Amino acid sequence: MLDVEGGWYATIQAPRIRSEEEWALELLRKHGVLVQPGFFYDFESEAFLVVSLLTQPAIFEEGIRRMVGVADEGD
Repeated sequence: MLDVEGGWYATIQAPRIRSEEEWALELLRKHGVLVQPGFFYDFESEAFLVVSLLTQPAIFEEGIRRMVGVADEGD
């Protein structure tokens, strides 16, 4: 996770084993986790994912758990 300077979202650097778009689509379609790809925020390199910090804590925790599981599968 990148340093947070304020705001309502956090930025996570995903393993560069697929593009941001591929990460976002796989997380949504296969795991029900909604993230935004970094290119929505003009990140110049891969692979950054943006998650909302406004999500209820239990739902946020489950979403992050699923993201970590997907990343671990790719190793």
